[in-house]
Amino acid sequence: MQVDTGATAASSESFYAALSEIGQLLVRSLEPPVLYEAVIEVLERRIGARLVMVGELDRASGWLRRIAPAQVAPDMADIYPERIPFSLARPAFWRGEPQLEADVHHAEGLEMFRPAYVRHGVHAVVAVPVLKFGEVCAALVIRASRAGFFTARMIELLQQAAASIGLGLEAHAQRARLLQSVQDEARQRHALRLLSEMIKLVTHSADEQALLAGACRVARCIGGYRVAWIGLLDEDDPASLRVRAQEGLADGIAADFRFTRDGSTHAGDAVARALSSGQAQISHPAADHLDWAPGAGMPGVRALLALPLRMDGAVVGCFVIGAEEVDAFSAIEVQVFAEMAIELGLGIQMQCAQAARLTAEQDLRFNLQHFHTILSKQYAGILVMSEEHRVSFANEAFCTLFGLSETPAELEGKSIEALYALLQPAYQDPEREWRRIQEIMAADEPVKGDEVAMKGGRTFLRDFTPIRIDGVPQGRLWHQRDITEQKMHEARVERLAFYDVVTGLPNRRLLFELLEQARAQATKQGTLLAVGVLDLDRFKSVNDTIGHGGGDHVLAEASARILGILREADVLARFGGDEFALVISGLDSREQLDVISRCILQALRAPLNLMGEQLYLSASVGWTLYPLDESDAEGLVRHADLAMYAAKEEGKDRGLLYEPAMELEQVRLQAMRERIAQALQQSRLQLLFQPIVYIDGLPGLHGVAGMEALLRLDDTHELIEPAKFMHVLDDPQLARPIGRYVLDEALRCCQSWMRSGISIPVSINISTRHLLHPAFFTDIDAVLDNYPDVMDVGFGVEVTETGPSMDHARAKIVIEECRRRGIRVGLDDFGTGSASLSHIQKLDIEHIKLDQSFVRDILSDERNMAIAAGVITTARMLAKTVIAEGVETAEQGDLLASLGCHQLQGFSISRPMPAEAVPGWVAGWVPPASWGSLVNERQSLLANQTDGA
Repeated sequence: MQVDTGATAASSESFYAALSEIGQLLVRSLEPPVLYEAVIEVLERRIGARLVMVGELDRASGWLRRIAPAQVAPDMADIYPERIPFSLARPAFWRGEPQLEADVHHAEGLEMFRPAYVRHGVHAVVAVPVLKFGEVCAALVIRASRAGFFTARMIELLQQAAASIGLGLEAHAQRARLLQSVQDEARQRHALRLLSEMIKLVTHSADEQALLAGACRVARCIGGYRVAWIGLLDEDDPASLRVRAQEGLADGIAADFRFTRDGSTHAGDAVARALSSGQAQISHPAADHLDWAPGAGMPGVRALLALPLRMDGAVVGCFVIGAEEVDAFSAIEVQVFAEMAIELGLGIQMQCAQAARLTAEQDLRFNLQHFHTILSKQYAGILVMSEEHRVSFANEAFCTLFGLSETPAELEGKSIEALYALLQPAYQDPEREWRRIQEIMAADEPVKGDEVAMKGGRTFLRDFTPIRIDGVPQGRLWHQRDITEQKMHEARVERLAFYDVVTGLPNRRLLFELLEQARAQATKQGTLLAVGVLDLDRFKSVNDTIGHGGGDHVLAEASARILGILREADVLARFGGDEFALVISGLDSREQLDVISRCILQALRAPLNLMGEQLYLSASVGWTLYPLDESDAEGLVRHADLAMYAAKEEGKDRGLLYEPAMELEQVRLQAMRERIAQALQQSRLQLLFQPIVYIDGLPGLHGVAGMEALLRLDDTHELIEPAKFMHVLDDPQLARPIGRYVLDEALRCCQSWMRSGISIPVSINISTRHLLHPAFFTDIDAVLDNYPDVMDVGFGVEVTETGPSMDHARAKIVIEECRRRGIRVGLDDFGTGSASLSHIQKLDIEHIKLDQSFVRDILSDERNMAIAAGVITTARMLAKTVIAEGVETAEQGDLLASLGCHQLQGFSISRPMPAEAVPGWVAGWVPPASWGSLVNERQSLLANQTDGA
């Protein structure tokens, strides 16, 4: 079957529609497989993509497993493989970059899939990584019949689709964590219910056997566990454990079996460990195998909880609960079950005491006292009221929970009214709680999980159990515990889902909910709604200066200043990084927004003192007004974002309102980026070379300092200069490929000149992004391996003045390594950026280029001449060579020569030329005669100064 993909290029509307539908899918909170299928359907329907699949990474096996499409026709199984090996992914894929194979018929590593590609007419494949919480977790794979289908625009769309899938996966993970928290609470409530039932059993059981049988029945019938049994040690033979009660064991299981505490026979069994250590133990037995006889009767048990039973501090037996789920017993459940075992142990002890009462009243009193002692050690507050509404028992935890100064003994005998008078100050609403207590007592029915609001923001969980013995009411049991930390944890989990951790502001998810509400309100009220995107200028340099911790402090301070300007009804959210979003409702005019925008920018300009540093902030903000801009929430934010970038382009520290032309400019810039990307693939980039000459040099080769490689775009009818595509040169995806092309072509030309007898160095302009790329020196080494002769004359790289200031520490390391390797480094366009001479001194550069904007008017503008003279003099003092670029007339050259400039470059010397014209030009170069006299005058002046000294 042949692939029919990309026959007609998808329109911008199709792209936007696809992204919009994918965004709507995220709102629906779909499960990942369903989300994958839905995204594939959108891509196929909206942009004509075919043979799309989504796979998830299985790091344990080293394979990418196909998840969607889930169902594949038999004749398509070869093009939709169940799994793909990790080894096919390049390192860039793991950094989040798409991997495009433009010619799968000849690409290495794809041999196993080549028959399928041939059969289905596939010629190009792209794999787009899906990141979840910053880590690649899946891949979006699209196949096409031609490489042209995967335009830069298409790949960007696919990246955004993959990013949307990643957001969906992150949201799903957060929901799962929230669900897990809810499930944990439910499991805790479930365990507490069992504890409460166990307390009832302890209170109501007629004898020991009824208590043990009831405990097993509670665990299996109410708890829902597969099996429960209780074994007690024989008093005469501690090595023998007898099953005294059970629920769920298979028939015919032996009632007696032996174990050795110190032996190895049952060393791995949870029951043996619990009996030996006196602590609760969990094990996960094999599918159909347990060591002991009761274990043989528990098929299907995947988790076993063994709880030691104690009497008088000694282990007397074990309460064993078996569950089908491996993770049936969480830490909280184990803790509650341990208390349940204590209660059961107490119940056994009470039953023994009750039996002993027939022979000795003293034994009964001892056992009751022992029961009270153990209850006093419970962490939960326990209060027992008699039928006469007087306190029969209270433990220390009860007094502590309510902050009472009275001891449990002092509470005994008090009436309920007197007791409540002591408890009343602890309640948030005492009158409401008194009415609630009276309702519970009047109903005289068990109450579970009753939440009580206490003062100080605390929350108690209250249980009430009527006490009946042989059907006769004997009192009431109140069980209360502090769940404040649990409630706070639940609140923190919910806040993390909707608010930014650093600033406390709403996050992107909550912003769009609030924005939708604000749009609806603005439509209803007929007012203007302003949506803004604000980005702190040069925030990266702040992080580089004071670290990320200090950067977080700056973000918090910036958000506080902005909030100080806004009204309570307005919204400020953090998108991430140093980018904020604003929603301002109820506006009447654009002028109102202008005032607010200026106030926000002015507030941010105030100096900030942090860690001994005085920082100055500024921001660029873009706005759009609804309903003048009738876009949906996503569109409003995108338009504000475009306006923000336009504000940055105009010089930063300002605000701009969105205009449709901004989107057109964005389209133009994107179109130029695509043209450059195509030019790279079609070899339509070209280098021209412009000479740099010595002022005091000789004719011919000895007077030429070198050649600068200048990039041009061959657009069929003309050569386009970099000024028209400067933004592309620092593009994250294209900066390195362009840099590698320039390096390879420039050094190839240099080596060809050397072999024709013209040994002159070449200098190359390197983008900041390529210079600071981790693989920069890998690229240098690769090109030098191809053209090793070049290092005989050397070559240089030039970076713009803004380059090193982007990451000063990294730039310094790279430049020092260049110099160590014998590569000259220069600073281009000096004077147009933010670098200072002290900055230049710290960087190990060889030369600086005086920007042509100073040279152009140097004959008529005294300020430009003064700047040029100052730069030349200071640079010479720092032992840096100065090259003046843009010298268009002989008079300019004469003046720069008189100021002591070392080297010149410009149209008055030569226009840029093709590589093949360089040898002829060098051989015919003759410096102007005026330079020689100027040089002689300067040398005479220097000699006179030396003699005078």
